[in-house]
Amino acid sequence: MLHNGIDPAAWRFSPAGDGSAIWSGRMTPNKGPHLAVQAAQCAGVAITLYGQIEDPDYWAAEVAPHLGPDVRYGGHLDGTALASALGQASVFLFTPCWDEPFGLVAAEAMACGLPVAAFDMGASREVVGEAGCLAGPGDVAGLAAAIPAAMAIPRDVPRARVERLFTRDRWLDRCETLYAEVCAAKAEMVA
Repeated sequence: MLHNGIDPAAWRFSPAGDGSAIWSGRMTPNKGPHLAVQAAQCAGVAITLYGQIEDPDYWAAEVAPHLGPDVRYGGHLDGTALASALGQASVFLFTPCWDEPFGLVAAEAMACGLPVAAFDMGASREVVGEAGCLAGPGDVAGLAAAIPAAMAIPRDVPRARVERLFTRDRWLDRCETLYAEVCAAKAEMVA
């Protein structure tokens, strides 16, 4: 398997959070920020959303009406600022509403030490593993229950998972291995 890789140095580990939830990604229905908001509200946890508003009509209808003291929009940040914001939270909500092939935002959050509460959709299970808790696809109540369970996971667990599986160096090593395997197979076919 060839997973995406990140630079862990760009996503600094933070040993403690402030008790809040965080979500980041593109503000579109298939990314599910409205469901993250609903789950956080159900769990009684404040949440901050970050990302580009790509679908203004969806944003206005499904997300903006919930904004208030416990549901905040922090804007669209560059990587450094987002890493800092991630490190301040206590749990990352990952809410794909489609068969997300990887979930880079979850890996970035995990690198900062955030355990993940996620929908079990697409590659969520493969990315999150022991670093979080999963709920059924679209199950807001299940996601709300997963939030405190995920928060109980020590922050070094998600960071260790990223360092073991999702670094740029690991990705490059896998690319080189796959390339060598293809070259060897081609050489066998020619011989």
